[in-house]
Amino acid sequence: MKIDINEIIEKYKVFELDEKLRFADWFYNYYTKYTAQDVYSWLWIGEFGYEEYPPTDLYILREEVRMAYLNPSRIRKIWEPLGISKKFVKVNLDLYFDAGYPLLKLIDLVEKSKEHKQVDKLTFKMNWNLMKMQLNFTQPVTLRDMNEFQEKIAFHMTPYYPFTEEFQKEFGYYYRIVLLRQFFDSFPECINDYPELFIDVVKNELEPES
Repeated sequence: MKIDINEIIEKYKVFELDEKLRFADWFYNYYTKYTAQDVYSWLWIGEFGYEEYPPTDLYILREEVRMAYLNPSRIRKIWEPLGISKKFVKVNLDLYFDAGYPLLKLIDLVEKSKEHKQVDKLTFKMNWNLMKMQLNFTQPVTLRDMNEFQEKIAFHMTPYYPFTEEFQKEFGYYYRIVLLRQFFDSFPECINDYPELFIDVVKNELEPES
């Protein structure tokens, strides 16, 4: 059998785009109250991580777990996706603690995430356009809202903007951001929280031409 390498590469590009659009749709389906700035923030943090990592020691996490019980997120999952590049996840402290997962392990994951230095501004800008492409009339922001937000910031510099106060009030103040791959290496069972996010590419066994 003759193997067409270019065909295989293009096939995987299609699957990569499909997964990115699944993540974009996840945002619009799970978050029901947001602004264009929140879309931007979610995408930005998912691409670059924290602008500045907050203090994370055992005492601080225990206090924030307590505060999370008093101010719970509307999304009752241990983790939430961030962005559409599949680099980072948001870990909700109260639900992580309720699951019996160790806070010391979360501290370790945060420290490892600080070492991630791969900044890809071009990918971020392309993903922003994908987020705009997935908008529809049922969502609380419009394409005009997205474009107006883009025009009022130095978009070419890809500056950081935080989630709005209203968004955090709805979807949580108390969380940590860690690398997706390392999180699932530690807690592989958590990937099943959102089965609609990931697609399994069936890899056919390729045999050399006889």
